[in-house]
This record gives sequence, C-alpha cells and structure tokens, in this order.
Amino acid sequence: MRKKMGCTILLLTFLFILTACNTTGEEKNRNDNEESHTTSIDSDKPTVQSVDNVDVVNTHGSIDGLEKMKNFYSNLQNGISSELRIVHYTIEGDPIVTDLNYKEDTVKVTYDSTRDNFGSGEITTVTCSDLLEEVNPTNTSYIATGCSDGFFGMIEILVVEYNLGRQDLFELELKFGDQLENEVNTKTKEVTKVINSKETRAIRDFQLSTQVKQEIFKRLVVANYLGDLDLKNTCQSAESKDYYLKVYINGGNREYHWSSCDQGPDGLKFTDIAEYIIVQSEMEQTENPETVIQGYILQEKDDTLLIGEDLNILQYEWLKDEIQHTGLDSYAFNFISLEGVQTDEFKIGDKIEAIIKGTITGSNPGKAQVKDIRPLYITK
Repeated sequence: MRKKMGCTILLLTFLFILTACNTTGEEKNRNDNEESHTTSIDSDKPTVQSVDNVDVVNTHGSIDGLEKMKNFYSNLQNGISSELRIVHYTIEGDPIVTDLNYKEDTVKVTYDSTRDNFGSGEITTVTCSDLLEEVNPTNTSYIATGCSDGFFGMIEILVVEYNLGRQDLFELELKFGDQLENEVNTKTKEVTKVINSKETRAIRDFQLSTQVKQEIFKRLVVANYLGDLDLKNTCQSAESKDYYLKVYINGGNREYHWSSCDQGPDGLKFTDIAEYIIVQSEMEQTENPETVIQGYILQEKDDTLLIGEDLNILQYEWLKDEIQHTGLDSYAFNFISLEGVQTDEFKIGDKIEAIIKGTITGSNPGKAQVKDIRPLYITK
C-alpha cells in the first residue's frame, strides 16, 4: 500500500499562504446585512457556526454548494464580477474561510484561519490573475493561477475527489415505479422490471461496467450524497414516479427515498442519477477492452514516458522535483510507465491522454504499451 499523503499539497499551500511575509491582516468588509453574492442561486446557503454568508462547505471531501463554485467559475469566464465564500473544515472540526473576489480580471483570494485553534490565526490576501477548472476522470480541481504568492504562483481553492478505484466496495440498489415495483440491484446482480400487469422481465448475473459505475459515483459525489439532503417523496401529481436508492459504500450504506415531482435541487440531481442508472441497466454492458489514462509527463527516457495519473497542474509542479529524491511508494498518486512512445513529440510537463494495448501490469509504476497518445491542453 502506498503511504497516504493525499492532503500534502493542500496543507502545504495553506501553510505557505498563511505565513507569507508580504500579505496583510486586513479585515474583510463583509457583514450580516450585505446582499447575496452574484454567484448565489435560489436555494438555502450552507450553515456554518460563527461564519456568515457561506456559499460552499467542504467537510473532509463532502462538499455542499458545489454548484455555486461552478457558477463563480462560469461568471469569471464571462467577465462578471463575483464573490464566493468557501469553508474548509479541519480534521479537528475548525472552519477555515476562503473568500474569492473577482473583479476586472483580478481574483483576490483571502484566507481566514482565525477560527482554527491549531492554525496561525491570521487573515491573508493574495492577488491572482485567473482561476483554472481542471477536470480529470477521477477528480476536479479549482486552482487560482498567476498569483502574487503561493507555490509556483498557484493556490489550490477546491478539489472534488470521486475516484471509485479507492473504494473497497460500491454497489447500488435502485427501486422505482408507482409502487417501487422495478429494481436494479448491482449487489445481488439482478434486474426486475414490470412490463405490464401480466409480464415481468428479470435479468440474472447483471453487472454495470466499471466506466458506468465510475460515472454514477462521480454524480453522487457531485450531488453531495453523504451530506444532509432535502428529498421529498410526497406530491399531488398522478404522473409522478417514486424512487428508492440504497448505496453500499465500503463498510456502510446510505438510503434515499424521493419522488420525481420533487423539483428541489437535491431531488432533481437524484432523479437524474436514477434515470441514468435505469437507462444503463437497459443497455448491453461490456467492459471496454481499451484502457484510457490521463496525466502529466514527469519523466522521459528513450521510448518511455512516466505519467502521474489524474494529477492537477499544482500537484504536477510539486511532484516533478520531489520524485527525483524519493521513491514513488511515498505518494498516494498512481504512476504509469508508458512504453512505445515517440518521445520527441512530447516533453516533461505535457498533459496527455493515452489508449493502452492490453492491460497495465505491475505497480510503482505500472507498465503499459501505448496504442495511441495525444496531448491535452489546459489554460494556465
């Protein structure tokens, strides 16, 4: 097992910013009576004790208000002045506040650790030129770039992790219909669907492909399935459909019951997830024989490239030098050695997507033959 260092980048970033020598401790000009942020949508804001006007809350990876982060990023891309307040909870349960203020092509990032009993207790502000949204198959990162401080001129704002491969168990039980008479169950590997009053179709040895289960897990994480949800299972519509979803995750499970007439934010998200599962259960499920990986090039030698899989740009910048001095076992990231590559077409720091011949063998790093490879471009 690799040693767990998944929080290293974020912790180092906080430490650097909170101790920066050229920032000030200005109080933020926000109060209880200020108007709603430009990025707010018509839904209740998360509640954090001792912190007002919170938009996004990150409780050890369970993220409430992610749609507001996306809305802030969209506003920035369209030149619309916006504000956003994010709260990250520490392991001890203390809130650290991150304020984003975008105006006239400038992003101000303000960290407030005054409520952290184990932190520096300071308020610091850094000015950046842009915000990057980097979407990988197993995570999405929001990173401020072109900053006056921070590692490599970048600050990690928020990371959403949805790597199914890191879960010990992930299975689903979905019931749906007027009386929940239909069922898709990946735990028992059965599908039951009532066609009419006289006909029921049953499928045994049913399985969803790994790719589909990864997509379902991503949608559940984005919907904050581990958080406090507002789902309604009663309505006046005769056309409504009932849903019951049970998620088996590692050693526990979570249950959800709602109706298709629930037009609240949580209801709409979960209805989309349920309908996606239903559609996939009606399709032939075949594992894709072609494995596709994505990542940054960390090393290049002869016809081989060492890839850090699903890294974001800040993680790459940190790792490219660190791995020269320590073994790959020291990190929680996946590394793959891609063989059979015309390396003169690529350079260290490029982000690539590769299709693998056969399977990946070994570990630390894994090894694979490349069938096809192409560069991916991100805006830094």
